[in-house]
Amino acid sequence: MIRADDKSGHFIDRRAFLRTAALSAAALALPTRLIADPYAPLAPRRRARPVRVRGQVRTADRPFLQMSVPAGYAIPVSPTGTARCYWPIRPDSDDEMEVVFELERLRGSDDRHAFLMLADPQTQNEQEVEWLRQETVPDVEELVAGLGDVGVFGVGCGDIMYNNLEHFPGYERAVSEMGIPFFQVVGNHDMDFEARTDEDATATFSRHFGPRYYSFDRGAVHYVVLDDVFWHG
Repeated sequence: MIRADDKSGHFIDRRAFLRTAALSAAALALPTRLIADPYAPLAPRRRARPVRVRGQVRTADRPFLQMSVPAGYAIPVSPTGTARCYWPIRPDSDDEMEVVFELERLRGSDDRHAFLMLADPQTQNEQEVEWLRQETVPDVEELVAGLGDVGVFGVGCGDIMYNNLEHFPGYERAVSEMGIPFFQVVGNHDMDFEARTDEDATATFSRHFGPRYYSFDRGAVHYVVLDDVFWHG
């Protein structure tokens, strides 16, 4: 038997050394897919089928049940054109409710995507809401068309209104006409100023657009939306 020093003070069997070297060479020759999934030859891939999962998350004082839209899936949109990744918690008489988030898988990858930021529209009357529809909507439509097949979403990044929150529906009509899902961020002019607490100050905003804090994924990017306005009454 021939033995060799492995430079660590131990001796290895020549036969064991050759066997190990042969296995290592064979591993290097394996297809990449087999190395990544060594059970592939033993367990043929099955076709995916839907699975119904039931569960509960119990907590108090939460106004919404929400989800972080994963990469590779279309952003759910409400009838008003804004992104809908939440459901208001409105239990029935038995303190129960059922929520289903229907997600649609994208046809291609969303690694390459774009988003448009709508900064400070600050519409304060019907005329300015109409200007938003007449002037901004066509600009956005033209820009989106020029991006081709790149996935696009929008972000209304605050001060959607100028203190007059009754015009939120006009903004919703405008973004619906733009044809892309829009996320919203609350601004200091989007508050209920008669409120006495920070939470109550966003009641109207949340009634239209949902949670003040949420996140979503597009490709390899994780977007986080924060409420950075503190209303002290």
